[in-house]
Amino acid sequence: MSTPKKLHAIPTPGSAIQGHLEKEYAGMSNEETIEYLKREVLRLRDSSSHYYATSLSCNKSFADGYGHIPTHGSDAVHCKERLLQLHELDNRPRLNTSSYVNVVFEQEEVDIAIQALSINLADGSVYPASIDLHDKVVDSIAKLWNCPENEQGKDFEHFAGAGTVGSTEACLLSLLAQKFRWRKWYAERHGLSEADVIGVVPNIVIPTHYQACWEKAFRYFDIKPKFLHPEFHKFRINPEDMRDLVDEKTIMVIGILGNHYNGTYDPVWKMDQILSEINDEKGLQVGLHVDAASGGFIAPFQENVPAWDFRLKNVLSISSSGHKFGESCCGTGWVVFRHRQNLSEHIEVEVTYLGGISYSMTLNFSRPATGVYVQAYKFLRLGMRGYQRKVENQLETTMRFRNKMRAMKWTKGEPLFEICDPDQEPGLPVFAARINPELEMDFNDVKLQHAISEFHWYVSAYHLSFEDFSKGGITGPLCKDEVSSASMFRVVFKSNLTQVLADDLFHRISDIMNHIKDIELAAAKPEIHAKQRPILATMTSVREQMAIRSKELRAKNKKNSYPFSNQHKAC
Repeated sequence: MSTPKKLHAIPTPGSAIQGHLEKEYAGMSNEETIEYLKREVLRLRDSSSHYYATSLSCNKSFADGYGHIPTHGSDAVHCKERLLQLHELDNRPRLNTSSYVNVVFEQEEVDIAIQALSINLADGSVYPASIDLHDKVVDSIAKLWNCPENEQGKDFEHFAGAGTVGSTEACLLSLLAQKFRWRKWYAERHGLSEADVIGVVPNIVIPTHYQACWEKAFRYFDIKPKFLHPEFHKFRINPEDMRDLVDEKTIMVIGILGNHYNGTYDPVWKMDQILSEINDEKGLQVGLHVDAASGGFIAPFQENVPAWDFRLKNVLSISSSGHKFGESCCGTGWVVFRHRQNLSEHIEVEVTYLGGISYSMTLNFSRPATGVYVQAYKFLRLGMRGYQRKVENQLETTMRFRNKMRAMKWTKGEPLFEICDPDQEPGLPVFAARINPELEMDFNDVKLQHAISEFHWYVSAYHLSFEDFSKGGITGPLCKDEVSSASMFRVVFKSNLTQVLADDLFHRISDIMNHIKDIELAAAKPEIHAKQRPILATMTSVREQMAIRSKELRAKNKKNSYPFSNQHKAC
C-alpha cells in the first residue's frame, strides 16, 4: 500500500516560511494562538462572503472617533461597499444648487480620468506627451480669452500659463507673479535694496464679494486688502471708488467675473479704463487680475458682454475653475498670464533631478493629470458650438425659473421675493433672491433653505457679511447699503440642472411658501389660529406641517385631496 502524498510540506527549520510563522506567532501562548487563528478563519470567511453576511467587514467604520488605520486589510469589494455606504450619507450631488462644481461625467471621461491618475505632471521627462497636452489646453484657453500672441516672446511656442488645483491656486499664483513684478518696480522707484523692499507691505484692491482664496492670500502672503463695497442691488461696485484706494503700494486690482453670491460680473471694462487714468495721473504701473473662477467659461459664449479679458491693456492675468462651467472634474483650475517677461517668469522654476529638464510654476509639484485630461476631453467632446448651446440652455433655464419666482405673490398681492441677480444683464446662470424684507416675515431665507432640504434639494442661504481684514478680520457688512444681518439665497444652474429638475425645485418652494401663507392667513383669524397653534407649536418640520395641512384639505375637498406635487408620504 502506497504512502499518501502530503499536500503541503512541513516548513523546514530555518526556511523563509518557517521564519514568517515564528514572527507571526512570536510571544503567543497556545491558547492565544488558537484564538488568533479562529479570528483569521473568520476573516478569511468574510472575504468570500456577501458583504451584508460578513461578521467583521460590515461592522467596521472610519466614521467613529478620530479614525485609525485598521490592523488587517479587507476584501476589495468590501472596501468599496463600505466607502459607498459612507457616501450615501452625503447630500445628492445633482440636487446641490449651492455649489458651482460639475458633478456629471460620461463613462468615457471617467475612463480617461482613471488613466490620468497615474500620470505625474511634475515629471515632464517621463510624461512628455501629457505635458504637451497640458500646454495645448493652456493655449486653447489663452486663445479663448484673447491673449496676445505677439507678447509671448519669439523663443516660446506656448502661451504663459498653467493647470492648477482649482482656481484658488490659480489666483494665488497670479498674486505672487504680480507681487514680484510690483516689488521690482517699487525698489527701483525708491532706490531700495532687495532686502529693504521685502519689508514693505503691499496691498491689493478687491471687491468684498471675493471667494475664499483671497482670504488665504491676506493670511499667508502679508498682503493688506483694500475693499470695494458693492451696492446690494445686483451687487454692483462703483469703479470710481478705485481712485481713493489705489496707491504706489498697490500690487493689482481684482475684478470678479461672476461673484459667487449672485453671479454679477464686475465691470472689468470700466475698471480697466479708470485704472489707466490712475496709472497716468500717479505714475504707477498697477495691473488688473480677472478672477473668472465661474465666468471664464460662460462669458466667452454670451452675447453683449463688453471686453473683459486680455483685450483690455491692463489685464495681466486671468484665472478660472475648469471644474465649474468648464465642465471638468473637481480640482481643475487654470491661470493664463499676458506674457512671461517680468510676470510669470517670477514664479517659474526649473527642475533637473528627475532625469531631464522640467518646468513648474505651480504651488503644488507632484499631482495627477486628471484635470488636464478631463478638460481636454470636454473641449473635444463639446467644441465651441457645444459650449455655446450649453450656456444658452443654462441661461434659458435660469430665466424661466426666475420668472416663475418673480410671479409669486404674498397675501395681499405683494411680491414674495426680491430678485437680486443680474437678471437681464450679462452674468452667470444663477438665480439669487431673498424673501421680500418689506413683508417682515418671521420665516426667512435660512429657514427656507432648511425647509427645501427636506425634499433633498440643497439651496444655499447666507448673511451679507464678510471678514473685514482691513480692520483685523472683524465681521462687517458686505454691501454699502445693507446691514450684515440681512440674508439672501441662490440657485446655481449647472448644466445638469435641467428644466425638469428646475420645475420640481420651484414646486417645492411654491408648496412651502403656500403653506407659510396659509399659516399667516390663519393667524389673521383668531378662532382658526387658536385651534391650529397647539398643533403647529409641536411641529419640528415644515414637511410635517404641510402633511397636516394636506389632511385638512383632503377632508374639505376630496376631489383635490393632495395639493402638493409629491404624493408619497416620505422618502
